[in-house]
Amino acid sequence: MPIVPTALLFAASAAAAPLPETWAYLMKGEERLFPAGAPFTDIACFSASVDGDGHLAGGHAAPPPLAGARPGTRYHLVVTIPWNTTLAHIYLDPSLPFRNRIIADIVERSARFDGVQLDFESIAKEDGTAYLNFLAAVRKALPRGKRFSVAVMARWEEHKLKNPQDAFDYPFIGMIADRVVVMAYDEHFSGGVAGPIASLPWCREIYRYALKTIPREKLVMGVPLYGRGWQSPSLAKAYKNREVVDELLSKGIRSAWDREAGGAYSFTETVTVQVHYETTQSLGAKLDLYSSEPIQGVAFWRIGQEPDGFWRQLNPARQGGTR
Repeated sequence: MPIVPTALLFAASAAAAPLPETWAYLMKGEERLFPAGAPFTDIACFSASVDGDGHLAGGHAAPPPLAGARPGTRYHLVVTIPWNTTLAHIYLDPSLPFRNRIIADIVERSARFDGVQLDFESIAKEDGTAYLNFLAAVRKALPRGKRFSVAVMARWEEHKLKNPQDAFDYPFIGMIADRVVVMAYDEHFSGGVAGPIASLPWCREIYRYALKTIPREKLVMGVPLYGRGWQSPSLAKAYKNREVVDELLSKGIRSAWDREAGGAYSFTETVTVQVHYETTQSLGAKLDLYSSEPIQGVAFWRIGQEPDGFWRQLNPARQGGTR
């Protein structure tokens, strides 16, 4: 495949409308990776997480001082929960104390930020109504002028037809939030089969569905900057004792053992690691897609994972001013 200069890639669609907002996620502890002069309008500070008692733990206590950030940049406190549907159910239950505790902590922690973003991903369909009510309660509790955004899992028409009770109800979330960030990545994920992080055809389906269900002035499309590797065969597993015996015999190896630690053995086997990652070409194609119709912006996950020189090559004409 021929190498196309990055600057040309990002300028490919001359007719594409400029995007008013360019978001980027910044992990706590990675402030040194911030690219001075990058055309960001919004920094999503990742993340304060809800602990077992319903309080916020970790993350940024205030917007971090970032050398080279553009004047007028907005800073958002990102709040997450562990990937656990049972915990999510407990947190969202209005009859339990955790829900109000979480909301109170969000309001207090976000006082020095321009906005708040909720990134709650482990929501079961049974908790969809409780989730929407929680979002509405957070929106109501935040002071006037505080931007409220919600990160949502990637959904598309076919998925919604098969899962009509899915908790991520784009139209209702779009009514509640000031911005909806669609996480259009992890098409292929850790634990699944190998494949692209976010192929263009897959992103196109998500984009079409988002355009139909979320107000365009609120829609922000998430763009991945990372790659992922899959091992084949995957050798890590739990063993039945008879499987241990069979493996020792088939491989002709001997096991060490002692009374206190039990048995142990090792062997070497060749595996194939398949890696999929984003390139300047694939990122340019996504930016062209998301610029093809008027939406509010894009959000990059995350600072520090980008190809070398990526931020310098973003087409300034594609980016709007802070507003």
